[in-house]
Amino acid sequence: MLAALAMGCGEAADLEGLDGRAPETIAECQASGGSPLFDPRDGRSIEMSCPEGLRFLGQFAEPFFGSDGGICCTGLDPEEQSAVSP
Repeated sequence: MLAALAMGCGEAADLEGLDGRAPETIAECQASGGSPLFDPRDGRSIEMSCPEGLRFLGQFAEPFFGSDGGICCTGLDPEEQSAVSP
């Protein structure tokens, strides 16, 4: 899972290939620069479920390591990235 998390850090999502819509499959998540992750199911809304520092791209419902779906997260928006970079 750490490898999946590292893939999404610092990368901007390219949703142009998805016609501006959120990725709905693991393949679409990865193609848009995101990483598939588990929803922590900690009471937060699905849109707020990505780890701190990552942003939510979408939710998928296909099987994911024994669960029935997950979330797609990626790095900060380019504007946010430039605000935190030295």
